[in-house]
Amino acid sequence: MVSIILTILKIIGISLLIILGIVILLILLVLFVPVRYKAGGSYAEGKADVSGKVRWLLGIVSLKIRFQNGQLFHIKAKVLFITIFDNLKKGKKPKKERKRKRTSDEKPQLQAASSDEEEHVAEKSIPEDTLVEEVAVDKNFEQAAASETERTEDEVEKDKTDDETAGKITIFQKIKAFFAKLVEVLENIKFTFRRIYDIMVKVRDNIKYYWELLQEESTKEAFGLCSKRLLKIIKNISPRKYEVKLHLGFEDPAVMGNVLAVWGMLYPFHMGKVDIEPEFDQKVMEGSFRLKGKMSIHIFIWTLWLLVTDKNIKQLRKQLDL
Repeated sequence: MVSIILTILKIIGISLLIILGIVILLILLVLFVPVRYKAGGSYAEGKADVSGKVRWLLGIVSLKIRFQNGQLFHIKAKVLFITIFDNLKKGKKPKKERKRKRTSDEKPQLQAASSDEEEHVAEKSIPEDTLVEEVAVDKNFEQAAASETERTEDEVEKDKTDDETAGKITIFQKIKAFFAKLVEVLENIKFTFRRIYDIMVKVRDNIKYYWELLQEESTKEAFGLCSKRLLKIIKNISPRKYEVKLHLGFEDPAVMGNVLAVWGMLYPFHMGKVDIEPEFDQKVMEGSFRLKGKMSIHIFIWTLWLLVTDKNIKQLRKQLDL
């Protein structure tokens, strides 16, 4: 009995170790297996063609994109070599959706037909007596409107005279209104200058506070760490191999000469990987590029960990209320 229990515990322990090993292996793969990418494209005669590909674990996870003039932007994603997303792939609609759409199109037609029939029946069902009564009511309404217009002419004249008397304002009232408006304008100017002064004092205090903050040793160390990690990330995502070929030309040869001068000064950086074919007598703009690189996830994870745990960065975030 004891041997059976020990055997079961042994099997459970081995299974847990296997699961733990698989989890550790997956974590190490995610952190240290680089994500590889490559891209390429060309531009000629006003048409561009750019494509790119990202893959991980020998293509188990991959993403392809492509852009061409006059065509839709294409995105295609695969996992375990099975396409899980393709924006250009058109799927057929299910039968239920097509049936629902067909019935929804027929329903408005039936409603329109029934409404026409109801209007036709309603027109036929109106008796002649009601028509006679409506004509009489219209005549009475016209007579009442005519009498109302005659009666209101006197009232309109009376209103005009009242408006003329009300519009006559004395000189004293005009002067009083002018000085009241002037006082209001002066109060607004005083309030505006006071606001500007308060803003300037606040800006001065902020500048003084941040300047003193930048002079602290902890702030300098925090900025030094951030700059080092930023350079590390840029180096991580930068392409290992690239090649650029340009065919350029301008109507003014002096412009082309300036471009070649800048290209020559930047030679220590591109080391001839950027090639320019000049044209001095015509306007041309064509070119192509190819690049390839890789990036590791663990550099981003480690950078995030340092930003969260470093004491100098913590103190800086606290001082900045972040």
